[in-house]
This record gives sequence, structure tokens and C-alpha cells, in this order.
Amino acid sequence: MRHPWQASSVLKRWIVFNSVGAMGIAVQMGILWVLTSGFQFGYLPATGLAVEGAVLHNFFWHEHWTWADRTRDHAGGFVQRLLCFHFTNGAVSLAGNLVLMWLFAGKLGLNCLLANASAIALCSILTFAAGDRIVFRRSGIPERRAMNTAKKTCRIFVRISLLAGASFWFGAASAKAADLHPETLAAWQTYVEAAERRMAEELSSKKAFLALDFQDYQDMIHERQAVMSGEIPVKQVTPANRIEVPDGMIHHWRGSIFIPGVPLNLVLSRIENPKADDTKQEDVLDSRVLERGPGQLKMYLKLQRSKIVTVVFHTEHLVRYQRYGASQASSSSVATKIAEIERLPDKGEREKPEGHDRGFLWRMNSYWRYQQVPGGVIVECESITLSRSIPFLLEPIVRPLINSTARESMQRTLRSMRARLSPTYTSQVSALRSQVAGLRSQISIFGHCDL
Repeated sequence: MRHPWQASSVLKRWIVFNSVGAMGIAVQMGILWVLTSGFQFGYLPATGLAVEGAVLHNFFWHEHWTWADRTRDHAGGFVQRLLCFHFTNGAVSLAGNLVLMWLFAGKLGLNCLLANASAIALCSILTFAAGDRIVFRRSGIPERRAMNTAKKTCRIFVRISLLAGASFWFGAASAKAADLHPETLAAWQTYVEAAERRMAEELSSKKAFLALDFQDYQDMIHERQAVMSGEIPVKQVTPANRIEVPDGMIHHWRGSIFIPGVPLNLVLSRIENPKADDTKQEDVLDSRVLERGPGQLKMYLKLQRSKIVTVVFHTEHLVRYQRYGASQASSSSVATKIAEIERLPDKGEREKPEGHDRGFLWRMNSYWRYQQVPGGVIVECESITLSRSIPFLLEPIVRPLINSTARESMQRTLRSMRARLSPTYTSQVSALRSQVAGLRSQISIFGHCDL
């Protein structure tokens, strides 16, 4: 006998699936109203219970109506289907709606209601596909094949969730200003003072000079070997005493690089007398020296940070440098001004008030060490920055992106420094400039010929 679902089964399932979804919305709204009005529940726990009630409602009807033909033939695995439905339905509904709303309304500028309707429609297609291919799959599909499909889908859902959470937070941060509070600034100052005391002790030590040499012996050997082989190891620094930063986050990173074939005096001369090429890199849009003094200078840098959102800053830095004999030196750079730039409709720029912006960068210090070793110079940098805090629930999602940005920025800075100071790089640039000059000369000659 022909099963009633065999004719236009996909269309029928799709209609029933959306009918169940519509009933689920009504169930969720009803539970939410009863819990908040009748039992005086808080809106957050009430919402969680209401969503769970809707999920259980939808699963029951999908089990006994939408995919009843498959569950009858494959009665076992009820608990597995229930758990899988929770994950797929929840992940797609939450993450998919956030990502699609960010895309449709935030990036494409669609009307909010139209964007929401489009997001719901697309998410319903995804949840239907997940139910049809994973949760309530046909019994004839091999278990291994079904598991592989489920694993692939789970990976996609995890990526969607990460992007959704990050987009949600960055979008909210972009729309809402954050204030740098006195208690946040006080915690920053306490942290920096402790870090600078530790650095001063290391710089005055006669046993070692670089920060990498003050760690565990095996870690020191491994990192030094990586540096000397041309790698750029970057580590997140964890202080000995944890300092709570109210309404803010401190990011502390250290990276090292080996510049072969250069003397320490050459490196220091470029630091003490920087040219435009010495600060030119992807993160630095513009730079110039504002003031010079004995053992120090003041610089302007126009910085850009890009990850999900692009932020540009006008910054000023006080740079100090010091020698420790013939083979060692250090320098520090403390930002004395960080002003986020707001782009105006007429394509102009305006600085936002310091400490009252989107809070992506409030403070920035960097500490450098230079040591002459056989064959070249090891350059080490510690970077400490302050930004706004992340909501607790979103921190596991947003924190990896922030850490990734900090790591990449440190690597770009050190890699760019090595490229500028390496003799191989310098000779390549000189050869390229000679070729360009020769080509221009040929073009000029041909331009004056009568053809």
C-alpha cells in the first residue's frame, strides 16, 4: 500500500512543519505570559522555560505527525532524536536569526520587519532540512553516513553560532557608546605598575635580559630556538596576581623575532630617528614625529583595527629608549592620546571624546627589548591594552576573536620590523627601485621618439 506521505512528501512535510512551528510560537507566548503574569517569574528564566516548552511541543508533533512515517518504522532512538532536535533547532534558530538579521538589516539596510521575516523564512528552511536529514532521517540511511552528515552539520552550526555571537556583540558595541570609568582606569594603572616593576627587575638582572629567558627552562629553550629559526612566537601573558578590571578588559601579549645580519646600533638608530617607512604597516595608516628630546620622542600614529568591524584611531605616543651596555637596549611607548574617529556622512572625520566611544581601545602601552646575539638582534615586544568588557555569556565566543586579532597584530608588527631592517629585504627593495628607475628611463626615451 502506498504511504500517504509518498506523494509530494517534501511539500506536505514542509506545510506540516510550518504549522507545527506556528503552534509552537503560540505555546511559547502562552507559557511566557503565564509564568510572568501568574507566577511572577523573572523575564529571563521565564523566557528560557517558554522556549524549552515550545521545543518540546514542536518535537512531539514532529515525532507523531511531520515525520510519523519514519519514527514508526524506526521507533528506537527517541532520546537521541530529542537531544539532536534540541541542538539543531536551537542552534539554527538562535544563531541563524542573529547572523541573518545582522546581514539583512545591518549590512544590506533592509527594513527591520522585512529583514526579520526573511531571516525566519531562511531559518525555517534550515531547521526543516536538519530535521529531515539528521533528526528524523530515513531508517535506510547507514548509521555511519548519518553520523558523518550530523558531524558536518554540527560544525556548520558551531561556526554560525560563533559568528552570530561575535556579530551580535560587535554590532551592539558599535551602536552603543561605552564610558571609561575611574575604577576601570584605576585597575589599569595598578596592572601596569605591577607589570613595569617586574620588567624593571628583569632589565636590571645580571642573569638574563629578555623576558623569554625568565620563564620555565624548557619553555625558554623551546621559544628561543623558535625565534632563532625564524618563527614569531606570540604568547598571552598571565600576571602572577590576577587583577579584577570592572567594566573593562586588559590584553597582555608578548612576541619575539630574530633579525639576522644587523648590528644593534642600526636597530636603535632607526628607533631613535624613525622615518615613514619604519612605522608603515597594515595597522598604521599614517605617522609622524611630533617632538624630539633627550632619550625620547613624541609620535603621532593613525591606527586601524579590523575584525568584524573596522575602527580607526588618532593616537599620540611618548617613546623612551635606554641602553644597557653595548649589546642590550630597551624602549617603551605609552599612548598619551587615543581618540576614535567617527566617519561623517560628508566623508569627513571627527574625533569622539576620549573615554566615551565604542570602547575598543582605551589605553595602549608597549615595551621593547633588543639584544645583540651572534648573527643578528633579537627583538622582543610586550603589548598591554585596555578595552571595554564583554558580556559574560558572550565571552567564550567573542574572546577568541579578540585574542586572534591581538596575536595577528603582534605578528604583523614584528614581521614588518624584520622586513624593514633585514639586509636581504633592503637589498631587494634597492634592486626593485633600480628596476623601476630603469623602466621609467626607457619609457621617457620612447616617449620622445618620433614613431
